[in-house]
Amino acid sequence: MKIIGGRFKGRKLKTPANDAVRPTLAKIREAFFDIIGQYIQGSCFLDLYAGTGAIGIEALSRGAGMVYFVESSRDASTLLLKNLALIKDNLLDNNLYRVIRMDVNRAIEKIKEANARVDIAYIDPPYENTEAYEDILPLLVESRIMNTMFIVGVEHDRSMKDVMGKIVSGFHFKTYGYGDTCLTVVRRN
Repeated sequence: MKIIGGRFKGRKLKTPANDAVRPTLAKIREAFFDIIGQYIQGSCFLDLYAGTGAIGIEALSRGAGMVYFVESSRDASTLLLKNLALIKDNLLDNNLYRVIRMDVNRAIEKIKEANARVDIAYIDPPYENTEAYEDILPLLVESRIMNTMFIVGVEHDRSMKDVMGKIVSGFHFKTYGYGDTCLTVVRRN
């Protein structure tokens, strides 16, 4: 798995030895960053269910001003830290990211307490965790950590396309299909 764009383009990231973490496919990462390209520079980015950290590291590579990585799994967060170590020496400022190892609900509260305002978020929970999909977007909006104008990418299984449409129905959104995986991009302008 490699970083696809930005200053760390081509840098290899470590991948999990087992199936406990499902890294986002390169074509989906590339599509998401093509969609948000003009908004990434200097943004505050939130990588929920970060896993290997590929999405958030891609955001750093492309100029995000701050990235919050949220991952509750000890094994996944260890892998995430190893991947961050691969780019850490090349960052001008090592205060450009923060790894929060706790469940998403508590992490959002912690980010809120830090008075952070997120511009772009990426949500990629385990596909079978339908509850996370139903809860997370309203939680992000209601917690007021998202800026007035925001973009949220939600990666999900194709079988959840109709459910996802209902979850995001109050927002401007578009769903893109990539085989069995979909990316729903939600915007509030």
